[in-house]
Amino acid sequence: MAQRWLQQLLPQAAIISRGLYADPALPVPEKIWHFLEERGIPRSPHTPQLLRKEDLEWADFIFFMERRHLEQVADRYAQYSDKMWLLRDFAWGKEEDAADPIGLSGRAFEKNARLLLEAVSAVAEKLAENR
Repeated sequence: MAQRWLQQLLPQAAIISRGLYADPALPVPEKIWHFLEERGIPRSPHTPQLLRKEDLEWADFIFFMERRHLEQVADRYAQYSDKMWLLRDFAWGKEEDAADPIGLSGRAFEKNARLLLEAVSAVAEKLAENR
């Protein structure tokens, strides 16, 4: 969801989405597509992929929703830690996790999905200013 929104806001940028526990066999949940479609982002193929060292080498910025994930990757690949950011910290200077809405439902899903898109929007604005 964050990747699709950021790509919508920064269409000229190369943006990829990776996960630490991504399972290529799991499809994107219908509620995610519905949420994005309501915001003008059409469905397109997406296969969850695991984060690789090559992704870290390639990226200019690497955003994590949770501090524990950032720390896990930074511990293993310290040479790339200067590219790594907690999403809400980069967006607003808040060293807080962003709840992943994928496992939530109802109002909790909507609230956290909107917060995620707000954080991604703030990131896009900062990135656009620095180009």
